[in-house]
Amino acid sequence: MELLMANIINLNTEEQVTLMLQHLFGRHPNSSHTLLFSPDTSRIHATIFWDGAMWVLQDSSSNGTYVNGKLIHRGSDQHLHLGDLINFASLSADTWRIVDLSPPNSLLIPVTPGLPTVVLKDLAVLPNGEQPENTLYISASGHWVCESESGVSVLKTGDLVGSQEQAWRFIEASATAETLQNDVLEFATVDQVSIQFMVSQNEEHVSMKLTMSEQEYDLGQRNHHYLLLILARKRLEDIAKGLRTSEQGWIDKELLSKMLGQNENHINIQIYRFRKQIVKLLSNSSSLPQAIERRTREIRFAYGNVEISGGVELITTKSKAVL
Repeated sequence: MELLMANIINLNTEEQVTLMLQHLFGRHPNSSHTLLFSPDTSRIHATIFWDGAMWVLQDSSSNGTYVNGKLIHRGSDQHLHLGDLINFASLSADTWRIVDLSPPNSLLIPVTPGLPTVVLKDLAVLPNGEQPENTLYISASGHWVCESESGVSVLKTGDLVGSQEQAWRFIEASATAETLQNDVLEFATVDQVSIQFMVSQNEEHVSMKLTMSEQEYDLGQRNHHYLLLILARKRLEDIAKGLRTSEQGWIDKELLSKMLGQNENHINIQIYRFRKQIVKLLSNSSSLPQAIERRTREIRFAYGNVEISGGVELITTKSKAVL
């Protein structure tokens, strides 16, 4: 389903603009998100911003801004409504119409020409699902993070993500305090998540069940579950050896590729497919801690509460922190 984004359209030029959290209109090329070319407009003429509940226009110009023909003076705010008509500085200037007032989403704005704008909802991969070199998701702290082969980094507005050939700039939409509070209350920890694997004797078929906060979710049988099974077994082996929690389950990616007979990109695709499965299954998938963790050249299964039935062995354990 296509995600809605707040945007306005220039009725004269048909230019359509997606509104950022604080969107500046003006003649200053380095400060304005949308350039105005009329000589009557100011260098920083007006701002349209999200106040947590509505989109608001604030004028900061010498000649004012017109909304539906009404002059909005410097320093004044005007709540915007669908279909509103805006003229900057003069009624004879280009007319802009509000065509969507959806709440803001975090965005990836293309830096490399020709790339699409990416609206961030639950999960995104760059450059695409067949080459998931970078994975973006909301962490347990409520921040957007970028996961790549070098590890995980917290994103802030203005950060570049992608590669030298295909780059985007991250723009974060700040949630209201109430939303953030509600989200934080729903976050689970890895100790609150348990996983059950049901494996056929020839290990050609792997089903999974996930339990979180006493709620069980049937993940069914998928090809990518076998990768998770291999990683979960390594985690359980290290638990049995008494390794520290921070060192349990890590496996070299080259070794994993040899074990599976798959290259790293194929493994990344399987991880992405599992994450997409979780997003589809859970209404608030960000409340679930990520099942896969990375560090330089290594990867591991994040959950220690695992039961494996069938296959070559039967293993049940509860994760324990080892100092």
